[in-house]
Amino acid sequence: MARSVRECCCMEGIASREVPAGLRSIGSFAFHATLLYEAQLADELPMVYVASFTLYLLLDSKPGFDNTTRRSILSVAALVAFDVLFTWSYYLYRNPVYHQVVFASILVLVIIRVTTCLRSPQAKTRIPDHKKTQITRLFTTGVLSFATGFLIWNLDNIFCGKLTSWKVSMGWPVAFLLEGHSWWHVLTGLGTHYKSIGIQYLCVSPDSS
Repeated sequence: MARSVRECCCMEGIASREVPAGLRSIGSFAFHATLLYEAQLADELPMVYVASFTLYLLLDSKPGFDNTTRRSILSVAALVAFDVLFTWSYYLYRNPVYHQVVFASILVLVIIRVTTCLRSPQAKTRIPDHKKTQITRLFTTGVLSFATGFLIWNLDNIFCGKLTSWKVSMGWPVAFLLEGHSWWHVLTGLGTHYKSIGIQYLCVSPDSS
């Protein structure tokens, strides 16, 4: 019974995580269409919200789920407090590097937590080897795709002038291949998709095959 409750609650948590992800898509569209700072916040803040909520789900490894327990209340309070404090501080300190460092730090913690879960003694009995292989493959594909997008985005920023001159000389539509920021969105979107599937698979994996 505890397992079925746990699986249902994990799925509810994963479903609720899609809400800020959807809002982030709307915010990203608004930011790229207007380049307003308020729209930028709507684009960037949900990235941290989704990442922090994902980490919260991964840290909650107890069987079952009861929002009235002291552990659950403190966990939710810590999650909300972190998101509120980051939102407030980022509004005051309008430096994109600050957002990037916080977001990247959460992603690193997510990677560490997934690795820890897969290598834990409990995983040896609860998750069959073939499922751990599938989870590892999905999550690794997502991380590599995300990292590649991040690398391309930074190279696009560093060599913006040179790339722009190349795009002008090449013309449309070939010039699109050098749109590093566009590839950042494509690759990080794919990376997030694969990582999310791997995490969902990890959360709802039954105790036996």
